[in-house]
Amino acid sequence: MSSTVATPATQATADRRPGLSGSLARHWPAGVGTGAVVAGLAVVAPLPEQVQIWTSAWCVLLAAVVYLTWGTARDDLGSRRLLTAQTAAVLGFGAVAMAAVAVDPAVARYVLAAGWLAHAAWDVAHHRAGRVVPRWYAETCLVADLTLAAVLLAVGLV
Repeated sequence: MSSTVATPATQATADRRPGLSGSLARHWPAGVGTGAVVAGLAVVAPLPEQVQIWTSAWCVLLAAVVYLTWGTARDDLGSRRLLTAQTAAVLGFGAVAMAAVAVDPAVARYVLAAGWLAHAAWDVAHHRAGRVVPRWYAETCLVADLTLAAVLLAVGLV
């Protein structure tokens, strides 16, 4: 009886296969990000508008805190420059969160959309650098952030 063991070489071959199956094998984090947003929106949609704003505001701040925490755990923030950048991001996204809960709900959706778009740019920077968080996580987060921003801009608060 023979067993199939996925080695890095066989995994790389599987990830290069053409068509939909190859694309899904390469971009599974996008599916995870989409699923997370759909599940999150299903939970948040029935809540009152102000609770939706607070939830999205805390989540945009939490997204930055996750990067700082994960980077610390991976020991990727040894340089002062990287630690300063991550700390500044937490402060910046915290400011977005505070602004979103302080303004009128009609304006809050745009503040939050801007925050999610800014975090998507943060995801791209981390994905390209391959530091602080794993690349799959940055891709997952990027898809989630862009989807949330699009929902806020197209539909508003759900």
